[in-house]
Amino acid sequence: MIMMVRLSKEEMLREWKARRGMTPVSTSTLQVTRRESETVDEMVQREIDDWYAHLLATADPMFLPQRDFSAVTEPRDAGDGNVEIELPEECVRLLSVRMSGWRRPARIVDDADGALARMQSSRYVSGKSCNPVAVRRGRCLTLYSKCGEGKVTELLCVAAPADGSYEFERGELFGIGEV
Repeated sequence: MIMMVRLSKEEMLREWKARRGMTPVSTSTLQVTRRESETVDEMVQREIDDWYAHLLATADPMFLPQRDFSAVTEPRDAGDGNVEIELPEECVRLLSVRMSGWRRPARIVDDADGALARMQSSRYVSGKSCNPVAVRRGRCLTLYSKCGEGKVTELLCVAAPADGSYEFERGELFGIGEV
C-alpha cells in the first residue's frame, strides 16, 4: 500500500533536521548569530529543495504528486491537423496527454528527429486517433492527429504541490539521512 505524506516547509525542515541529527541537544537559551550570513535553516532549506527537485525528476511517478493541467492549457492549431501546446513551468515530467476524440492517451516521443516523430507528417502512417503521438521539443508539445475541436482533455504531469509543500511516498524519507 502506498502511503503518501504531505509536509509544509516548516514540517519538512523539522523532519530533515531530525533525520540528519541536527536537532539541538542543549537546553541552553544562548543563540549564536553572525551578521550578513545565511542561517543554518536557509542552507538546509536549499538542500531540501534540491533533494525534492531531484526526487520529482527521477523517482517513480506513482510515489509523487501528479497534477492535470488540461484546464489551463491553451492549444494552438498548427493548421496542418496538429495542435501545439506549451507545457506549464510547474510540469517536471510529462506523464500523459490526451485530446478529445482520441481513443487513448498519446505515445510521448522525446526524439523530435526520430523516425516515429517524422512519420506523423504522413497521413498514411501517422498514428491518428487510434494511436496518437505527441512529440516533445523542449517545453513545446506537438499533438498529432487532431480530432474535432482539438481540446486537450488530459495533461498529466509530475509537479510539486501549488502551495509549496512537499508531497511524496513516505518511504522516500528513509533516503534523507543518506544525502
